[in-house]
Amino acid sequence: MRSFIFMMLAAVSLFAMSCEPKDAPEQEVEFQITSDTTVTMAAEGGTFVIAYTISGDDYNNVTAEADDTEIINAINTNQKGYIVVSVSKNESYSERSAAVRITYGEHSDIIHVNQAARVVNYEIVNIAANQLVGKYYGDNIKGGVGHYWIILTKDGFVDGAAVAGGEYFRLDLLAPMPKDESNVRIPDGEYRFDTSQNFEEFTIVDIGNTDYSWVDDQMEGWALPLADASLTVKANRFELVAVVESKEYHVVFEGDYSLTTSVITEHVSSLTQDAVIDVSNCKASVASYGDYWSCGCNNWCIEFVCRSGMKNGTYLVIDFLSTSTTDFTGRYDDSGFSAEDETMPDFRPGVFVPGFRVADDADLLLGSLYMVYKDGLCVSQAPLYEGTMTIEANGDGTYTIVIDALDDAPEQNRITLNWTGRFE
Repeated sequence: MRSFIFMMLAAVSLFAMSCEPKDAPEQEVEFQITSDTTVTMAAEGGTFVIAYTISGDDYNNVTAEADDTEIINAINTNQKGYIVVSVSKNESYSERSAAVRITYGEHSDIIHVNQAARVVNYEIVNIAANQLVGKYYGDNIKGGVGHYWIILTKDGFVDGAAVAGGEYFRLDLLAPMPKDESNVRIPDGEYRFDTSQNFEEFTIVDIGNTDYSWVDDQMEGWALPLADASLTVKANRFELVAVVESKEYHVVFEGDYSLTTSVITEHVSSLTQDAVIDVSNCKASVASYGDYWSCGCNNWCIEFVCRSGMKNGTYLVIDFLSTSTTDFTGRYDDSGFSAEDETMPDFRPGVFVPGFRVADDADLLLGSLYMVYKDGLCVSQAPLYEGTMTIEANGDGTYTIVIDALDDAPEQNRITLNWTGRFE
């Protein structure tokens, strides 16, 4: 009896096993984008929706990522079957593009986003510039980033000086350091207007010298800030688009140019040898400026200016102090610098004020200076830094000035002058 029961149980068990279904093959989950894979957005920005389908219910594994978070500033994947993408406003005057990558498992799709440029109804002004002047300041703003400053103009300079009616586009540019500092060129590239003060390469920055300026008929200068700007540089071709109030200027310059290197060094002098000052083509003048330096002394200034224009030859300034407001003759030694402030001269009677740089500006110099210009550009400069100067009246309306001075170069150069003549 027991064996029969066992046989029955075994038969039932075998029957049950034979009736169980075999494992069915897993059905592949299908993922598909059902909306357009290229989206066009207006400059104002906004949102758009990416629609997709999944044959199963595995929505949590769908991800979306933007390749440019400045253009695509938000993505929402919380709603099943839809991805909401937010596009920022395009403030530039150029079209731009970005992409969104949709990923599900090993499957991925790319949605291309093209956004229109900013559109405004500006008056377009085309200018064919024929002059480009500028300076290279080294990496004085940010270490390892070159600082270039240029002016684009059409007939705005004559012998290096501004002219009545002249218009000027002044731009501070940041770019890679020059490959050859003996022949500085502005690196090719696309420069964008940047107000973030991050001082990145290939940007136009506004640090006080970027603007649209002009000179009126009375030779008074005016300036307006740029609302936006972009610059394309390719070899000797410059294309500037600058927005100023209600106008959009399209300025093109094409031609050779040169930049003046104006890298701030510990010394002002650029002399490489002794110099004998030649004032044979200069007119001399003398003036009293009262207590200009607020030191209790009368400030005298003698200037020698080239007769063919200040920026065409020798320019010499002798800045000295006296107790007299009528007699400027005598011997004057260099003042040296103040013990309280090493950046300022030691103002006192009977001295000449050495040439010195103001507030670490490579260009703004005060005091006694010797400069030589050629074609409007300064090709040599030096402060009268140490030494003596004598001024004698000859009794016939002429004066004799003798200078025996040194500059401030590491290996100092001697600067001399022996002149007799009249002040005009």
